[in-house]
Amino acid sequence: MTQHINQISSARTDEYVTIIAPSLGAVMAQFRARGLGAKGYSITGQAARHQFSYAGENAAREPSQENLFGGVAMVAATFRRAGAGNRAEKS
Repeated sequence: MTQHINQISSARTDEYVTIIAPSLGAVMAQFRARGLGAKGYSITGQAARHQFSYAGENAAREPSQENLFGGVAMVAATFRRAGAGNRAEKS
């Protein structure tokens, strides 16, 4: 049980960056421009088109007002860097 708790607390130290752009090329250009690869980030899964909505404090708003990017689907990719504890274990 202790080992499982340690794994959970280690996972919580991981850092995530999600890049949203009109195309996969633009996402990857931003990944390179920010130097995320050199900082230890890697993609967590498939990059895909998404429609984004903001779920703010006022849930009664009209759906059209909650859509981000004018309702246009954008490519999103999430990148993860292992937390300090996880990076030390891999060394």
